[in-house]
Amino acid sequence: MSVPTSPSPEAAQLASRRGFGRLEHTFLPSKELNVQEKYRGLFIAASLTGIACLATGGILLWVYTSWWMGAYPLFLSVLSIGALFNSPNFRKRLGSQRLHLFERGLLVDMGAGKLFAVRWDQAVHYQETVQEVIVYKGTKTPYNTTHTSTLVAPNGTRAEISSRFADFGTWLPLISEAITRAQAQKVWEAVREGQKVSHGPFSVDATGISTEREGTLPWPAVATIDVGGGFVAVRQHGQPKAWALAKVETVPNLLVFLTVTSNLYG
Repeated sequence: MSVPTSPSPEAAQLASRRGFGRLEHTFLPSKELNVQEKYRGLFIAASLTGIACLATGGILLWVYTSWWMGAYPLFLSVLSIGALFNSPNFRKRLGSQRLHLFERGLLVDMGAGKLFAVRWDQAVHYQETVQEVIVYKGTKTPYNTTHTSTLVAPNGTRAEISSRFADFGTWLPLISEAITRAQAQKVWEAVREGQKVSHGPFSVDATGISTEREGTLPWPAVATIDVGGGFVAVRQHGQPKAWALAKVETVPNLLVFLTVTSNLYG
């Protein structure tokens, strides 16, 4: 769990102007190694030396043995260079980025004076989680999970917050739950008053849930709305196949959508 860390003066001023209230959490970029600033130059030099040795070995193997023996270390060298150049330990600007979660809003400090801020009651949140798997003899083994959250402010500006920030399994639900606390009641009241509310490919009103392709399914006919395998599935009573499917990343404020609809079907 992250603890609050004092934001930069510019970030603190922006949060104050927006009325964000108390700072509750701060998340830092995820680092392969927690290298202190005074040792950063040594880390970079050692990393570049190691990559150079690996590449040299690959070239020698290519020249004096066979190309396929040299290709493997050369390929690893290219991957290592890419990883190093995208490391917060190598790029100081990446290392200075901060994700601040306040009582009433979110602020992303992207470094070099670039700031993004949005209140929970105004935020539009899209999320995408990708789990990579290794398939061997019919068995799937998960080995890496990445996540990207896109936050959109009322003026259309947006910020992407990825799993490059440490502990996305903590900050993702914190963001989703804060937006839901701030917006779900308002959406629920709008639906009860007869308004139609859109959540990406889905539209919700007091009578049922609609999609452009499938039309409208009345609430008494809805068995469940669930999330799995990267999709939101609307299921109809007595039907084995989903009535409608949509990718998770296309449904804004997903937890608000699930919270409101859970009170309408069944």
